[in-house]
Amino acid sequence: MSAEVFHAGGQKHVKPDVLLRTRRSVMEAAHLMQAKRVRRRRHAGIALLAIGALLVLFTPALWSLANDLSTGEHFFDMPVMVLMLSLVFLSAMFAILLMTWWDGKRGAGDE
Repeated sequence: MSAEVFHAGGQKHVKPDVLLRTRRSVMEAAHLMQAKRVRRRRHAGIALLAIGALLVLFTPALWSLANDLSTGEHFFDMPVMVLMLSLVFLSAMFAILLMTWWDGKRGAGDE
């Protein structure tokens, strides 16, 4: 450490301004980490709400798709193709949410 940090003499005391700067920077870092954690939780909640809403909206259509396929419709009919595409998009959104959550959980352990 530099000689300016300590008082002259045999005693080694930290100057109050260095101590206050250190405390300030630690408190600021703690506040930023807390804000980041809150923001991450809020974003995950919004994403889960959106996926839940899409799932509730697509459930009757998916039920109709399953019914149509079981009664003899083909995969190349327009309603079946549209519903299959929407199912692929919904599952892709869910996979992205899971990957983001897993990465955030793994990254929180590293801090």
